[in-house]
Amino acid sequence: MGSETRRLDEICSLIVDCPHSTPVWTDSGFIVLRNQNIKNGKLDLSSPSYTDEEHFIGRNRRAKPSVGDIVITREAPMGDVCMIPDGLECCLGQRQVLLRPDPKFAVSRYVLYALQSQSVQRQIGWNEGTGSTVSNLRIPILQALDIPMPPIEEQRAIAHILGTLDDKVELNCKQNKTLEAIARALFKAWFVDFEPVRAKQEGRWQRGQSLPGLPAHLYDLFPDCLVDSELGEVPKGWGVGGFSNVIEIIGGGTPKTSVSEYWGGDIPWFSVVDTPASSDVFVVSTEKSITEAGLNGSSARLIKRGTTVISARGTVGNLAMAGCDMTFNQSCYALRGKNGSGSYFVFLSAQRMVEQLKAMAHGSVFSTITRQTFDAVRVVLPPENVLQQFEKSVASVLDAILGNVNESRSLAELRDTLLPQLISGELRVSDAERIVGA
Repeated sequence: MGSETRRLDEICSLIVDCPHSTPVWTDSGFIVLRNQNIKNGKLDLSSPSYTDEEHFIGRNRRAKPSVGDIVITREAPMGDVCMIPDGLECCLGQRQVLLRPDPKFAVSRYVLYALQSQSVQRQIGWNEGTGSTVSNLRIPILQALDIPMPPIEEQRAIAHILGTLDDKVELNCKQNKTLEAIARALFKAWFVDFEPVRAKQEGRWQRGQSLPGLPAHLYDLFPDCLVDSELGEVPKGWGVGGFSNVIEIIGGGTPKTSVSEYWGGDIPWFSVVDTPASSDVFVVSTEKSITEAGLNGSSARLIKRGTTVISARGTVGNLAMAGCDMTFNQSCYALRGKNGSGSYFVFLSAQRMVEQLKAMAHGSVFSTITRQTFDAVRVVLPPENVLQQFEKSVASVLDAILGNVNESRSLAELRDTLLPQLISGELRVSDAERIVGA
């Protein structure tokens, strides 16, 4: 049996529209929430925006966001929500509304999930009076939204079940940030700072000894001095050349969109919209997929798990590692080590190449990457045995990242399955608890 419903303005102590003015942007200061920071029920401040103190105070004159408040977007896009976490001091940007659920009637996290349910999103997206879609969530429509409202204890239970899944996904994301930082630090130590070589040269690393990140058995892999090169000092015996010297570059393709049997198959087809969060590294699912006929009937190429994909046109420089066999469009290149080796070295080198290109463009967006770009970017060329050992050293780290990505995908799918059933009352809380427990 479905839950009773109440109007949103009946379960909120506050519904406040944002200031109808463009914020004054600054390079630092007080955080301004933007619609791009709100997606899939979560707040993402990996790319924050700021204003100064005067305008921050002005934008919060009617109400200052506090922990447990919900922000909902009014347009572009419409109906996305997030919750204000503890410790965040911020103000609303444009096209947003602040909601403060009244604890006498509603659990904030439950309301967050209820607003994402199919029944409420359908109300948001359609004007019931005309049967037409609407482009702006006006305040009267927002206030009148019918929200499924079970008893408060059941709200807490539903919020706990769904929140447990979301919290685990968030924990995996944080773990992946740490793991990627470990892999990048090791890459920098070996191939940028040449720390093992410097340690030997300066007498800080002796045979049979270990240093942090430098096990004793690696001693003989590294020379004991640096020599001058066009890139500055590099390890003796190592080469210098274009990035293309260590990679195979593969172009992508798109099956004809007019041929329906080419699309909707089991082969993931990567485009820039599928780029994962930076900490996830791997892409394991894509928005679109193709069939075997689409692969055979086009210039699309199948790449193996562990291959690096980089966007070369449009949104340039986005990176991902294939978490499974997949294809990709013509706006990207796939990069793999010569002879199929060096998967992680290639990915981390490509990350550094993008950073170098951004620096060369003085912080602006570089417009394109061509095959000649990989020739022009000069890199150190380590011996094959060093590359192989690096792969072994970071394999467990990158494998753990991929494991977290796959687990998070499964948890998110479970959440998306349970959410509408719990909010509608179709699924009992006790049954959902058993599913999550399993």
